[in-house]
Amino acid sequence: MTQPAAAGETPRFSVHFHDNHIPAAPAGLYTVTLDHTVAGTKVGTDNLPAAGQDFEIRSPQFTLDDSFVHALHPAPAASGAFEYVLPHITLNRLILPWERALDPAVPELPWLALLLFAEGELPDDPKAQGHTRTRTVRDLLTTTSGDVLAPDITLGEEVPPELRDSTCATVDVPSDVFAGLVPRRADLPHLCHVRKVTDRHSARVRRAGEELEAGDYAVVVANRFPRTAGRYAAHLVSLEGFARHLDGTRPAQSVVRMVSLRAWSFEAMPDAKAHFARLIRHMADDPAGLGLRLRPRAAGTGPAAATERLDLGYVPVAHALPSAEHTFAWYRGPFTPVVAQAVPVPDGGHFRHADEALVYLTDTGVFDVSYAAAFTLGRTLALSDATLAATVSAFRARARRVAHRALTRARTTPHPARDRFHELIEDGLGARLHAAATTPAGTHGAPAPRRAVGGVPRPPAVTDLRDRLRSGVTRDLLLAALKEPLAPLMSALDQVTLLAAAPFGHLVPDARMLPPESLRFFHVDAQWCAALRDGVLSTGIGTSLDAAVDELARGALEPPRPLSGLLMRSALVKGWPDVVIEPRRAAAGGGDPVLLDIVHRVITGPDLLLCLVDGVPDQVVFREPHEGIHFGVDEDDRIGLRRLTAPVGASLEQPFPPEGETGMSRFLRPAVEEGTPEVLALGAGPDPLVPALAAALRAAGELGPGEALSPGALAVEFVNSAQRITFTPDPSGQQ
Repeated sequence: MTQPAAAGETPRFSVHFHDNHIPAAPAGLYTVTLDHTVAGTKVGTDNLPAAGQDFEIRSPQFTLDDSFVHALHPAPAASGAFEYVLPHITLNRLILPWERALDPAVPELPWLALLLFAEGELPDDPKAQGHTRTRTVRDLLTTTSGDVLAPDITLGEEVPPELRDSTCATVDVPSDVFAGLVPRRADLPHLCHVRKVTDRHSARVRRAGEELEAGDYAVVVANRFPRTAGRYAAHLVSLEGFARHLDGTRPAQSVVRMVSLRAWSFEAMPDAKAHFARLIRHMADDPAGLGLRLRPRAAGTGPAAATERLDLGYVPVAHALPSAEHTFAWYRGPFTPVVAQAVPVPDGGHFRHADEALVYLTDTGVFDVSYAAAFTLGRTLALSDATLAATVSAFRARARRVAHRALTRARTTPHPARDRFHELIEDGLGARLHAAATTPAGTHGAPAPRRAVGGVPRPPAVTDLRDRLRSGVTRDLLLAALKEPLAPLMSALDQVTLLAAAPFGHLVPDARMLPPESLRFFHVDAQWCAALRDGVLSTGIGTSLDAAVDELARGALEPPRPLSGLLMRSALVKGWPDVVIEPRRAAAGGGDPVLLDIVHRVITGPDLLLCLVDGVPDQVVFREPHEGIHFGVDEDDRIGLRRLTAPVGASLEQPFPPEGETGMSRFLRPAVEEGTPEVLALGAGPDPLVPALAAALRAAGELGPGEALSPGALAVEFVNSAQRITFTPDPSGQQ
């Protein structure tokens, strides 16, 4: 099977599961004997001795080097909703689980098992912290207590002399827990498998507990789901010496002493509402819809005009009239549930002050203050944001210096563009620029007397300055000179940059528009963004030249482009901050959908995610972030069947057990009497999982008649894949 990839992408990894990797000879003592056979009747042939050589194949037995452990899942000290997860340990040594012979007659039986103990089940570790007790191998194997069942390993024959006084970690398991928890012989082969990963792009998938990377590994999977709230201790134990006690019967001794090769602990916090698919499907079924709007408390209540405004995404806000009267107005931020209707703008194509942006609603006699508020917000940002204020101020200063140089610099070398610029100056442009630079911005069109009171000279009128600057040659020359200072201004006035700087209360003016556990799609009102930019550019204008050059700057700026986006307020943001979001638009003429760019993505609170998309998608796909390979069942307590024929791993779109039948609980037993059913019966028991699952796969055509389900195939079925859900927003914003 291959790691899931986005549409049009090549999978980064190819993953193959194998049943086992049994060595040609397990660990132990061996003798090689060479016999001589001589043909003929020569004297002395019966005296030729046989030659022999003793040797030993060693493997880990009582301890495990840390370098053999590749990954643990769940990660040590992790906490979360793991009730559908089967913990596992990934080992770098491919043959390790089969390197020692648990039963020489059955080489596919692994000698390792991963046991999961809950709080209160281990006397020496009641809080399930993963504690062990250190003993020498000699003490372990020669215990004299008749109440302790130790591994049936002969100290002299099966343990090398140098290991007998070495130390090992042990754990004492009550016999009733041992009987309920330890896998049966028929279960064991299905709890170990081999994973071979081929790296196609020399990349890794980052995850909380494991990095999926190229290599060959052995994987040991636990047989218990951590479904009880509290801590669990995972122990990779040796089953060597316990082959006679794997039938589920309770040993006569009260305690079973086992070697713990690796131990760690984590905390289980079962929560039916804390799973990815459950959270996002809950948001999809929101009765309030998926549009960013307020809904009336009851359908059909209130004035029709008010209901219509609410449906368009407006909220009522307090408003003070110039006459000092207090009333209300309608406000809508840049995020709208429907495409915003265009609003007329003054001559020049932009707002010069906030009053020009007020919209009077003649049918109801109230104001729409949306664009006026955007303009005022722009001015506020330009004055309060140090970076933005410095950018605007630097542009104004550079523009004035360019005009000053145009007035004072002499022609030194021939240059066609500069020559034309000086011709324009000699034609009177220089005088007009000088006058503009010293004339207050508000006197552009006012007639000026030749002399003011007191005999102080006044500059000539500059009413035609803007017209001159709009002429092709002059405009091009000034824009070329202002190209460098315009670049940072254009970047600072980028539509997305300004929206990112806007307070959240201006974007979503009422918290009821985005209640807890909600998902809202929206369009971005380009005219609101333009009014916001107009407010920024309205600052720092001190002279007529500033106003004239400001128009040049506006002409050089790109108009706001169509954007859309989504807001999510959910525990999903906290649990999966890197949730994969793929906005897609249908390709012209058919074919694969086009993946749109997310131009801005930010988590603005512990449970709040904002995304802005370049364009308007036809569908939005949410995918659980890929977290390497781990095992378990789906969140509805069922297995989503996968193909075992090509393409291996693809979904069959069939749950097991089928809908309407009891879920996985029929295959579970408690670890202790009257405990929560958590231990999975795989190959043994009155109703084991493996035969039932094999029958379902045979019915689906993935196994042949009479074909059994192998450990590698079971691993494919147990792989927890990333959840995926697709939203198709209604263009009208109604869903």
